[in-house]
Amino acid sequence: MRLVFWFFLLLNLTFFYWQYSQPQKAEPPLLQTEALPSGVERLVLLRERGLGMAKQTQASVVPNIPQPAMAQSAPEPPAPTGEKVSQEVAPALIPLKAEVLPEPEPPPPIVMACFTLGPFKDEADAGRMYKALLALDVRAEQRLSERRVLKGYWVYLPPLKSYADARRKVQVLQEKGLDDMYIMGKGEVANAISLGLFSRKSTATERFNQVRRIDPATMMKPRHRVIKEKWLELTVDSAQTEKIASIAALADRQPGVELVQQKACK
Repeated sequence: MRLVFWFFLLLNLTFFYWQYSQPQKAEPPLLQTEALPSGVERLVLLRERGLGMAKQTQASVVPNIPQPAMAQSAPEPPAPTGEKVSQEVAPALIPLKAEVLPEPEPPPPIVMACFTLGPFKDEADAGRMYKALLALDVRAEQRLSERRVLKGYWVYLPPLKSYADARRKVQVLQEKGLDDMYIMGKGEVANAISLGLFSRKSTATERFNQVRRIDPATMMKPRHRVIKEKWLELTVDSAQTEKIASIAALADRQPGVELVQQKACK
């Protein structure tokens, strides 16, 4: 049995040795290259020139990026050496100029309007109005003023040299039918004879004419008094018409108070 195994092993080795020692026959090419006619050049593929692989490599590396709206013309490839460039070339793309947006116009300047609100004879009324203006976000400043107002008219005789002289003058006037007289005892008008204080000028004029017929030295003059008043000086943006209307409504609800616009802000 062992002899049979060694016999077949030796037979296989002999067959493989004979198989590989034989000369190899040339196999015919898969594609037969036919002879080209004279004057016709052989077709060369792009990959044989190395261009096909370059384009494939470049396409695989460069991502597909969307072109912007303002496309610039790509540079033309150089013409091959020894070849004439055709004169009929497509016109070069003119790059689009970027649209320049106009600069925004500056906001119009703020024009302030100034008002005077008053007068307030009562300080409490001025304080309430001041708080109401602050609630409207209005800048206000308080101002105190004094003014002379007509109080009435005074009919009198000028001061005499002494109180005794004034007393004798009163007795003379009483004998002639005049009454309602008294002698001033203080200040610059001491020893003057007062013939009456009148709020109306017509009434004062009647008394003046009555006494003047008896004593030509009779005089009449207006009397004034000084009153203190409070005003509010307001400064508002002239474009805020609704706020100005609200201020006018507040002034209308306050008797004796007026809202006056100044020609120019101080």
